[in-house]
Amino acid sequence: MSNHEKPISVAEAQSTLESLAKIEQETNTVLRAPLWLNFIIACSYGMMTFSWASTRHDNLWMLGLIISTIVFLLAIAFYLYNSRLLGVKPKLLPKSKSEFKFHLFAGLFFGLVFALTRVLSTNDIWWASYVGGAINALVLAYSLHHYPSGDFKRNTSRHE
Repeated sequence: MSNHEKPISVAEAQSTLESLAKIEQETNTVLRAPLWLNFIIACSYGMMTFSWASTRHDNLWMLGLIISTIVFLLAIAFYLYNSRLLGVKPKLLPKSKSEFKFHLFAGLFFGLVFALTRVLSTNDIWWASYVGGAINALVLAYSLHHYPSGDFKRNTSRHE
């Protein structure tokens, strides 16, 4: 038993695929945080990485870590609250295997950079804290902008 009474043409199939791609692109645009909020989230996470790598013997960088963590959490809370007000419910947990893999890879990457930055910085490689903070900030800003749905496969925005 078939649901189709006539075969689908190539033009119809291509039109359907283009409309699906457009819907996915519009969904990513709606889920995407504003650039200023993306900047605050990414910079505060980069500052957390830098501050953690720079802490030695209860110095003032621990205060930088605390402040940047508070700013990071407040910015995330503001994004989630603002999204709810706009009628968009951002996903906090992955719903598919590809989303799970993306979240797992991103978490491992950020954790590895965070830990390696601290280890290299405590081994007297002073510039590691700068590089680790910059890497975490830039990668987080890129992933928040280009993959707001948390799914690597569903990225349809090429150069926006």
